[in-house]
Amino acid sequence: MKSTARRTGDAAARWLGVVAIGLAMPAVAGGQGASHGQVTFVKDVAPILQRSCQQCHSPRGLAPMPLTTYEEVRPWARAIKRQTSLRTMPPWFIEKEVGIQDFKDDISISNEEIATIGAWVDAGAPRGNPADMPPPLVFPPAGAWSGGEPDVVVRSPVFTVRAVGADWHGTLDELVGREVQVPVGLTDDRWVKSIEMREIRPVEEAAYGKSRRAEDPFYFTVHHSSVTVVRPGGDAELPEDKEDNLLSYLYEVGQNAMTFPSDVGVLVPANALMVFPNNHVHSIGREVEAQIEVGLTFHPEGYTPKYSRGMGYLTITGDRQLDIPGNTKDVRYDFFFTLSDNMRMINFEPHLHSSGKRMCQEVIYPDGVRAMLNCAGYNHNWVKVYSYEDHAAPLLPKGTILHTIAWYDNSDTNPLVADPRNWKGLGQRSIDDMFFLLSKFLRLTDEEFRQEVAARERLSGQARRSNND
Repeated sequence: MKSTARRTGDAAARWLGVVAIGLAMPAVAGGQGASHGQVTFVKDVAPILQRSCQQCHSPRGLAPMPLTTYEEVRPWARAIKRQTSLRTMPPWFIEKEVGIQDFKDDISISNEEIATIGAWVDAGAPRGNPADMPPPLVFPPAGAWSGGEPDVVVRSPVFTVRAVGADWHGTLDELVGREVQVPVGLTDDRWVKSIEMREIRPVEEAAYGKSRRAEDPFYFTVHHSSVTVVRPGGDAELPEDKEDNLLSYLYEVGQNAMTFPSDVGVLVPANALMVFPNNHVHSIGREVEAQIEVGLTFHPEGYTPKYSRGMGYLTITGDRQLDIPGNTKDVRYDFFFTLSDNMRMINFEPHLHSSGKRMCQEVIYPDGVRAMLNCAGYNHNWVKVYSYEDHAAPLLPKGTILHTIAWYDNSDTNPLVADPRNWKGLGQRSIDDMFFLLSKFLRLTDEEFRQEVAARERLSGQARRSNND
């Protein structure tokens, strides 16, 4: 494979220069820790937890225990060291040494911060001077949205999930036994800025508040749920090319809020109805009543997007070839897809299943130069969407080959695999497997693509001049 540092030809350098803004810098060596004497909780560890952990690990957060004070954190010190060193927590699995690193709503911690936590634990987890403790965060009310309070919240009907039963797939209409078309409540067309979806328990929350009980390790019943808005009397089906400017979105368990690019129009029309055409729920050992909440945040009234056509999916999947033997790790699959249009890649969204461990996205440009855009670990409890910062979203000319690579661990070293003795292939159940790249793309005409390239080159030149000052 050609290195991105060894560009061949003017055209190759042009494409690599366009997408390389935000590529990874050399990683900070592990084990260095803080460099200003003894590492303490109040000076060194608490700021990390406040930025990257406490949005869930707060007194009324979704996580099973709060991590807001020294007294709360100290019993979990060694567990925190282990989970951060393995990068299983916080749940952000982009590999720091590979590819683009500029993402929206990045909650990850750096290699240096992981080393700081490790040094603190190895030193006996000292508190330090309480006067050095940063001011505590002011947490929003229980059940607050991770992406901020939305402008509109749409709620599905309540549905019942049996204590024990087979995985269920289908429309929400079928699950609740009636047609589901929920009014969004808008009297004017509005362009969507961001969307966040989540599973809630209305009965339990009335009793316990919007928090997860520590004694409830198996909480979520919704593996995924899709939403689409339709005009009154309209059809929920998307056109064959799967591109439309009406809002259509897929939520998966553990997923973060999705912020759309500032210049891309995703529309919720006046008097729109929301439907739930594709759902997957599974039993968790006790019967629960659940509901899906959809939070929508809009651009200000009068906003006009540069691109009003919305975004599309490319259905990049090699899962029909899956053949994963039992008691086997490091099973690799590759899939190649050639772009017939110019594209801006909006996000990186791997989707595997319980034995999935890692996915990488490489591109092979029309001149043959190759670049690895991103690699990420995969945990089926936290199906993450990694949205590129607008200036770092890859620009891909037509003829580019997307090379998607996935790895699977179907062995007893993977705690998410129910029975590693079993062969695994394509299937809808969580115990089966998949190979999907669910990233979203914006199609660009040749002229639009040239304009995007020129703007990116200007930005790259400004960055180089700033670094030389």
